Amino acid sequence: MRVNLEARAATGENRRAQTRAKLVDAAARVIADKGREATSIEDIVAEAGVARGTFYNYFPTVDELLDALNTRMAQAVDAAMAPIRAEITDPPSLLAATLHRFMVALTADPVGGWLALRMEGSVAPRQLIFERRFDALFQEGVRIGRFRQGNRDAARSLLFGAFRMAQRDVMLGQTSPDHVVELVALLLMAFGVTPEEARDISRKAAAEAEDQRHYHPVM
Repeated sequence: MRVNLEARAATGENRRAQTRAKLVDAAARVIADKGREATSIEDIVAEAGVARGTFYNYFPTVDELLDALNTRMAQAVDAAMAPIRAEITDPPSLLAATLHRFMVALTADPVGGWLALRMEGSVAPRQLIFERRFDALFQEGVRIGRFRQGNRDAARSLLFGAFRMAQRDVMLGQTSPDHVVELVALLLMAFGVTPEEARDISRKAAAEAEDQRHYHPVM
């Protein structure tokens, strides 16, 4: 009897996890298409093919669903970037590789790209994992002399603000092919890398990211 009860409980948990994932997946598709502010619970349950009451069994509010979606995206992106962190130790090269790989992944998956962009403009709690990754990378770059000494918070604002704008322009098709290459190079220059080396690093990272376009999806 114990085995049967345990199996039944496991089946129930699995079913709940699948329904929860179905709601999060539906929210991702709707938000990517319509934007956060235009998305309603009705939109999400219709996309998921479940009753409105089912939604409330898993998420008391839309904001809680939004937080779950944001967390899943952040974890997926961070996991996808793990091989880069394992391969590259030079801070400027690692930063460039991460930015280019992320941008390529966004353009390779338009739904995921638009979702990431829409979520940036939402009221969902900020996911600190990327900020902490950058803070550690910036501090290491300063420590070993690859980045100039500077205010870490200002450097973070510069990086994330510039990249968010570039992400929007890329998704809208309003940039030239070299736009992101030059942007990443300029960011490296701002952190203390010489112009010639910054452009070399950015070009190399962009080429390697393109080579991996079909092998390392982000979301």
